[in-house]
Amino acid sequence: MKLFKLLADTANTAFATPDGLDIHIINFFNNLGWWGNLILLLISLLLATFFGGLLGLQRELNGHPAGFRTHVLISLGSALIMILSIYGVPGEATRDPMRLAAAGVTGVGFLGAGAIIKNGISVKGLTTSATIWVTMAIGMACGAGYFTLGTLTTIIALLTLVAFKYIEIWANKKAINIQILVEPNCPVYKDLIPLLEKHEIIYKDFSTTLVELDNGAALRIYFKCSEKDKGSILTFIEDFRAKVKPIEISIIK
Repeated sequence: MKLFKLLADTANTAFATPDGLDIHIINFFNNLGWWGNLILLLISLLLATFFGGLLGLQRELNGHPAGFRTHVLISLGSALIMILSIYGVPGEATRDPMRLAAAGVTGVGFLGAGAIIKNGISVKGLTTSATIWVTMAIGMACGAGYFTLGTLTTIIALLTLVAFKYIEIWANKKAINIQILVEPNCPVYKDLIPLLEKHEIIYKDFSTTLVELDNGAALRIYFKCSEKDKGSILTFIEDFRAKVKPIEISIIK
């Protein structure tokens, strides 16, 4: 049986032309017989492992919980699912080669959801969750024999994670950072969010921690606001002081 025959049969499509690199690779190894097919399987699994590892390493170096091994296993498993989905069941008329792949996509969605962490009104892990989803897609591309497509997607994903991070840093330089200190048992969010919305202030990146002051413990809240209208932020601070009476509220650099 020739592997990746489905890709070869659709070589006249936009993504797989007769002169495409993937077609040449597949035809070369298929012509070598059964051990050529075995090499093709190995190429699919190893490329999926390598590409998933690249994305996982970037997450690992940035201290995210879903790191190197997680991404490697997701990509490797996705490649295997794709191979089994297309070639694992004999016969053409009684099977849909995309059913198992579609179930794999659904399953990875649960892993992605597990990487998202909600702390109060702050949400973290969305980028890692999206990376898990892309890693699954790359693994499936390698499993289906689209080696070039998997390579290009990995490069673009790495550029997005590494290069685009500096764009976010540049954008955050225009944000105003606000720090609030209140008593540990103060229901601060009950008044904080309505006041922010009242003054039409765009806010993000909330973090909440307990800190020790000279006169006891305090709840520290830190978040970013858009610099679109600094006057509204100053008005918000005065209203917050009057309503909540915090230990401290200040704009920090």
